[in-house]
Amino acid sequence: MQAWIIYYYGDNQQFTLSDSVQVPIILSPKDVLIKVLSSSINPIDIRRREGYGGRLIDTYQSMKNILQLGGNQLNKLQFPLILGRDFCGEIIRKGPKVTKFNIGDKVYGALNVTRQGSFAQYCSAGEDEICLKPNNISDEEASALPLVSLTSWCAIRKFSGFNEENSFGKRALLIGASGGVGHIATQLLKNLGMEITALCRSDSFDYIRQIGADDAVNYRQKDWFVELSRKPKYDFIFDTVGPRYYTFEFMSSLLNRGGTFVTIVTPIFRNVDKYGLISGLSRTAYQATKQTLTGWSNGINYRWAYYSADGNVLNEIKKLVEQNKLKIKIDSNKFSFENIPDAISYVENGHAKGKVVIQYSSFR
Repeated sequence: MQAWIIYYYGDNQQFTLSDSVQVPIILSPKDVLIKVLSSSINPIDIRRREGYGGRLIDTYQSMKNILQLGGNQLNKLQFPLILGRDFCGEIIRKGPKVTKFNIGDKVYGALNVTRQGSFAQYCSAGEDEICLKPNNISDEEASALPLVSLTSWCAIRKFSGFNEENSFGKRALLIGASGGVGHIATQLLKNLGMEITALCRSDSFDYIRQIGADDAVNYRQKDWFVELSRKPKYDFIFDTVGPRYYTFEFMSSLLNRGGTFVTIVTPIFRNVDKYGLISGLSRTAYQATKQTLTGWSNGINYRWAYYSADGNVLNEIKKLVEQNKLKIKIDSNKFSFENIPDAISYVENGHAKGKVVIQYSSFR
């Protein structure tokens, strides 16, 4: 099959388009083989190209093999790597224990980081990791949804504990509200009945209000924190961009006692990449303990959140999309499969105004 592969970590020059990559082998009886119809670019694709998380992922898979928990050398993630997490595609083969899907079904999902990626003609996934594509949107729109939706849903519901029963009328501050994860989170929070303050650029104010934000603050203005501190305190702060302009201790003063601060920018991969497994995990545990104890001392819950491939969550996202309660913002520039490196550069250089999708029309 054709696939974009890298033999080494680095910049975009590492990408090679190969037409001799082996089609994924179904090794689990509950896996399916998918013909990719569309994919999309996420910041994690850029960071993985640079080597982010490589050491920890490799260690995890090696331990899985040693413990014989279903791992083997055939599915061990190694160079050459195929990047890409998001996809929409058609099932063309399935394992003998797959019961939820049939050959020919159109599905969407975000591949776990331990699998080879979706910048290829075909990818494989477990039946519990995918979902039927929403029936009221295009393949391209469906391929843009999974990772940002899974990340937002897990941060809000799984790690922070908010749901339909305890969210109405609560106040939420969303840092990076107009980004990929941010604009999905804005809509999910609004669907829960929360009052939302968006922290984003001023040129995104109109859009972010259209999709549910009640208030907006420009993070580029010098007194943005002063403006936030004058408002009533929040029950929930969701950080989608990381501590570029602030610290947790700095922002925690904006929370009500008993409030929750959750961030999707965690140091575990970075620490292990930089310091090695033992030292990196030790540093991460120290940081987590320190921030958790700091939060507790102020009556605040501190959480790190991450996405996992989950077909049940994707089914909830599918329902919201089909009810017109959730929409994905797509950048106006479309890229073909042959131009995936250009699409990644476009995102990396800050040009995107929405999710950037990849059309696989040459394979249809």
